[in-house]
Amino acid sequence: MLLVRNSSGDEMSGTRTPPRNILREQDIPEWRLKRKRTKFEGCTQLYQYFIKADGTLSCSCMKYWDILGDTRTMDAGSFFNGPMMQYIRESFAEGYEPFSFCADCPSRLSKFETKAKTYDYIDLHIEPSNRCNLYCEVCICTFERLTENPPARLDLDYDLYEKMLREIHGAGLSLRTLALVGFGEPLFNSRIPDMAALARRLYPDANIFLDTNANFGKKRAEEIADCGLNVIRLALDGVDQQSYAPYRRNGDFDRALQFTRDLAKAIRETGSKTRAVWKYILFKHNDTDADILKAVALSKEIGISIIFDATVGAWASPRTSDELHALVGQHFGCNIDPTSTDGAQMELGQPKEGTALSRLFRRLRGGSDAKSPAQ
Repeated sequence: MLLVRNSSGDEMSGTRTPPRNILREQDIPEWRLKRKRTKFEGCTQLYQYFIKADGTLSCSCMKYWDILGDTRTMDAGSFFNGPMMQYIRESFAEGYEPFSFCADCPSRLSKFETKAKTYDYIDLHIEPSNRCNLYCEVCICTFERLTENPPARLDLDYDLYEKMLREIHGAGLSLRTLALVGFGEPLFNSRIPDMAALARRLYPDANIFLDTNANFGKKRAEEIADCGLNVIRLALDGVDQQSYAPYRRNGDFDRALQFTRDLAKAIRETGSKTRAVWKYILFKHNDTDADILKAVALSKEIGISIIFDATVGAWASPRTSDELHALVGQHFGCNIDPTSTDGAQMELGQPKEGTALSRLFRRLRGGSDAKSPAQ
């Protein structure tokens, strides 16, 4: 058994990045015969593309190695309402899961309108880069880099991105949302400003946003301040190195905070319509009253808004949005309220034991493989 080391120098048992599972339209008749009933009504894949940095289209971001198509060889506009996507939609509409691997996918945890077989709008989730300078726990990028067979680290080719976007535009599809974020740090791709600018020209009314860990310098902040983005979300999960580093391994809080200051200054000086948002994920190690109040004070000092995001798993903070409102005295955005579920564990099914996904889910659920991010 090969031993590798994580970002903290701890030894880890050798694991392997799973092989790609290529899904082909000619197999639809066979899949249809093997479908299983489901209580779920749909998933984000009904109307969304997740494009990986290598140009492939995976079946939502949560099924990272299950590949529906390749933007290098397909027409992204016609594929959207083609046989593969229609099969996924009709399966959920008829009460079936389209693929056997749907059983352990969190992308279907909400209710969706599934009567339509075709859509005239699309949401795009684009991974500009699968490279990263941090080693955040429970991130596919971290997992892949620590395996025995790490895939190539690369950036999405701009010409391929433009080809795909123009094909979608040419098909008459409206773009609701463009998320420039994946399992890697988007700002490693130097063409991010051009990507945002092109999307803004083709789709003036789209919601275009970027997530970044903010561990970059002033020049990068100035490049993205006024390029057509609606929102830039900055991941600063803490108020100092001690509260920030347990999850954002290899990250530098002071550097990220300075990037945030530089970005806010550049936005003001350019008169940009872009909004910078401090995104603070609440864990058990960064959720004290003092931490939260300090983060709010810092955000006000910098001149940007702040949102507190809940999460799930062994390290998740148990604090509710109501508690945050009472503490701070004003409302904040929150993507998950722990009180809205039956507990920290989601009903996701069970992936095959011993697979990479089973280990990932065990950590998410706080099982025997889970470690405190502070370790």
